[in-house]
Formats: sequence, structure tokens, C-alpha cells
Amino acid sequence: MAGSQPAIILRTSAVSRPTAKVGSMESLAERTERLAEVKALIFDLDGTLVDTSANNRRALFATFETQGIRPDDMPSAPEGTGFVDWCALLVSEGLLAPDVPVSKLQQICERETLRSVHEVREIPALVSFARWAERRFPLAVATGSSRAVVDPLLAATGLRPLFDVVVTRDEVANGKPEPDLFLRAAELLDVAAAACLVFEDTDVGLAAARQAGMAAMDVRPYR
Repeated sequence: MAGSQPAIILRTSAVSRPTAKVGSMESLAERTERLAEVKALIFDLDGTLVDTSANNRRALFATFETQGIRPDDMPSAPEGTGFVDWCALLVSEGLLAPDVPVSKLQQICERETLRSVHEVREIPALVSFARWAERRFPLAVATGSSRAVVDPLLAATGLRPLFDVVVTRDEVANGKPEPDLFLRAAELLDVAAAACLVFEDTDVGLAAARQAGMAAMDVRPYR
């Protein structure tokens, strides 16, 4: 089973004496070309291809303020925590009533996110690399964001044509760190999980790649 296969987590230090500048598109390309077994590439979206941190934070705060939760009251959570998991955390902390419909809050958050989707900027090294890779590999996006946000975001940034497949949190049973998103992307690409290389910017996402039995690159040095 794919979930039982060990994943290779590739960090910047994993490649010795790169000929291209570390953090550049060229060094990403060099590292990818050295992995002969790789047949497809899967990208996270938020924090990997585009910088949505400020946008997402504003939307999250605005959503929970409708429930009387002030930004200063928000607990800390791992980078990459999805909206449903945020709700569960706030319930466990006694900040959010357990009977509040998560779907209702998610709709509010989506509306708030879309208000400033035009402000989202590409992460240059990763997008340049994706444009290079698009001519060489099947590409997918696998993101914990919802379809209602992802489609307008990819359209606004002009990135959608690069990808053969886009999988969102709406299409799978479990978000990251479970492997569902990546396994579904591999299935739609018709490529074995072990032949996929994932690009991620969070520990949660890297754990999901590990669970899927896929190699992964930590892209934080490239942001």
C-alpha cells in the first residue's frame, strides 16, 4: 500500500554542492532532474505557489470575530492547519460553541478570503519552476483550501493552465496530515504514488507526503 512506503523528505542540505544558487528556480530544477524515478509533480498551493498568509489570516480573524472571538484570543496552531481543524481547536479551547455549524463558518471565511484574492502574489522561484516543469511532467495542485477559493485564486494569478489536476479539501475525506489529497492527485494523474514528488511548505504537508509514500521537497528555503 502507498501509505506504508517510506517517503524521502528532501531539504536544501540534502543536495551537496549545487551548481545553481540555493533558493533559485534553477536549483529546484537541478534537484528534480536528479530524481530519475519521478514521473509527476504535486504542489501545495498556499505558501508554496502563492503567498496567501496575510489574506488567510484576515479572513480567519474576521470569520471568528462573528462568533465573538477576538484575534488576541486565538490559540496557536501549526502552520498549514485547515479551517475545519481550526474550528475543532477553538471548540476544544472553549472559545467556539460546539453546535455552531462549521459549514456556515466556512462559507463566511470563503467570502472574506475572496474579498482580497486580487492581492495574492506568486512566489517567484516556485512559479518559475512550475512553468519549467510543466513542459516535462504532469503537474497537480493538492491543497487543503476549498474549491470555492482555489478556483478564483488560480484564475486571478493565471496559474490554472499549468496544472493537469487540481484537488481541494472538498474532494477528499481527510485533510493534511492525512495522505488523501496527495493520493487522489496521483490517482487522477494516473501515476503511482511512489513516482510522485511533492512540493510543500509546512510540516503538516510534509507529513501528508510521507503518509502517501511520496518523496517531498521542503520549499521554505525558496520563499
